[in-house]
Amino acid sequence: MPSLEALCRRLFGHSGWMPKVLWGGLLSFIPFLNLFSLGYLLEYAIRLRQSRQWELPEWRDMEIPSLLSNGVRMLLIFLAYGGIPILVGWMASQLVDFLSFGLLGIVSYFPLALSAFFCPFLVLASIHAYLRDGLFSDCWDVRAVLLSARATWSNLIIPVIAFWGIILLALPLYGLAFFVGTWVLLAYSSALLFSKPAETSSIR
Repeated sequence: MPSLEALCRRLFGHSGWMPKVLWGGLLSFIPFLNLFSLGYLLEYAIRLRQSRQWELPEWRDMEIPSLLSNGVRMLLIFLAYGGIPILVGWMASQLVDFLSFGLLGIVSYFPLALSAFFCPFLVLASIHAYLRDGLFSDCWDVRAVLLSARATWSNLIIPVIAFWGIILLALPLYGLAFFVGTWVLLAYSSALLFSKPAETSSIR
């Protein structure tokens, strides 16, 4: 299994990563323009899958139509595998709060917290289902996505905890925190796939 520490050294060891991250984080704050940030992250995952290039690509090398189309794909994935579970968790929490007459306080929101915690596993599984053959329809094979998330959750639990930790600690800078956290999660989940026996891992 790849080392998260080694991967972070590799990612942040490349020169020039900070301006690319700052651009991505800045765009993440702006409605509609955040689609370009999402598209950039998906483009990074595609290039990583194809060429094992861990460094973030140059923004000036990106094509606007490609960024936009990939951004829409990422948005749909986030809405389906992130938004829907969070909505269900919120409704469940509201129900628990109602049935307990508010006596449980913050504890009643445990279903929401639990669903939010597991969203990254589903989102990553869906993204890699798409990257496997380049067919966006593969993202919507819910059973396959659930099985993939179940198979990888134990290896991803530490990076996911770190992801939510970054989001919570840097909440005022949520756009930048989201961009960096998603970048690391995409890279680490890709490294897990590369480390499978059928593939040759390039990071340990």
